[in-house]
Amino acid sequence: MLIYGRASSFLLSLLIPFFLTRILLKEDYGSYQQLVMIYTIVQAILLFGMPQSLLYYYPRKEAGEHPLLVRQTWMILLFSALIVMSLFWLGSQIIENHHLKEYLILLGIYTSLMIFVMPIQNLLILEGKTSTAMWSMIFFTVIDIAILPTAAWLNPTTLGILHGIIFAASLKVVMVLFHVYSTYFTKEISGTSYLKEQLAYGIPVGLTAMVYVINVNVDKYLVGLFFSSSVFAVYYLGSLWAPIFGWITQSASQVVTPMMSKAHKDGNLSEIKELYQNSISKLAFVFLPATILLIFIAEPLILTMFTETYRDSIPIFMIYLILVPTYSLNLGWILMASGQTKYLLKLALSMSIVNIILSYWLLTTLEGDNRLLGIPFSTVLVTWISTILVMNRSLATIESNFFETFPVKEMWKIA
Repeated sequence: MLIYGRASSFLLSLLIPFFLTRILLKEDYGSYQQLVMIYTIVQAILLFGMPQSLLYYYPRKEAGEHPLLVRQTWMILLFSALIVMSLFWLGSQIIENHHLKEYLILLGIYTSLMIFVMPIQNLLILEGKTSTAMWSMIFFTVIDIAILPTAAWLNPTTLGILHGIIFAASLKVVMVLFHVYSTYFTKEISGTSYLKEQLAYGIPVGLTAMVYVINVNVDKYLVGLFFSSSVFAVYYLGSLWAPIFGWITQSASQVVTPMMSKAHKDGNLSEIKELYQNSISKLAFVFLPATILLIFIAEPLILTMFTETYRDSIPIFMIYLILVPTYSLNLGWILMASGQTKYLLKLALSMSIVNIILSYWLLTTLEGDNRLLGIPFSTVLVTWISTILVMNRSLATIESNFFETFPVKEMWKIA
């Protein structure tokens, strides 16, 4: 149900770049996407891993302790939102001559608001309200579709679209806080506060998420540094597609990780192995055919969605498709469920360093159009290395081997 919801949300969300690429100039659209990239990094770390900590602690606590968990989670998020505002205000004062300077305070407001929104779907799923979680994804996307193109049409500049996303985020925050307050803040609290434990679990997750975001976006940072905003807009639309498919694994993760966490607590490794095996099988059934399909429809898809202006996005799009099969294999759920967040952080950090070095080397050694095409190649290569390492560590955790755990025959038949 979650995958259906995210699929609908994803398909609907494609209407946003469809309209924005026609309303905004390349430079304004490129600047907007650069701001989105900054937002993605900041919210990844300053969420402090709270959405994932809910998946870990909620199934391990008694029902009477859930109000305490939720209350302290959103108190941490409030503290985080204040940090966000301070950081963006400070950034706007320090930066002198940069085309994004005038937008930083507004971006800080948007990021602060969205920090309160991000954990809601995990919470709804843990409450057993999967249908509500699904519809909330779709409804939040409909809000964006209604507001963002309208804001861009009224004021076809980067500033106009920023006003739009802040208004949309404000509506989402009101709905989320209403649910959290009425469901948990009005209930009697039982249990002892464990803020330190929750942060000790969550902060490595947040850091890992931040490093992962940096790793996936290293190529975009380099394009932003070495090329113009218009080239960045072209590159962004080419690199947009493969990472977006993470919503499928995210949906599965929200369901499977709590199950694995409980099984790990009970010492039931065979159940974890079965969950892992079934997940890989189902995800492979989606991602392997999707890779081939997207290769065949790449050109008409890009030109239909974003017009002939963005034709140069096609080869970048094709390179990024090599990432798509990793979404059925690069599953850190076993490591998350067994509390190995520090390993994930170290892995993400080391892969990010390798990616930065390799990307920069390719950028400075290649010539002509290959300078731009060599950068995504680095991201794809490093992601595959990371996938293999995560698979190996997961097998060691459940005390199994590759052929016992991975449905090789079934994956071969799908291929």
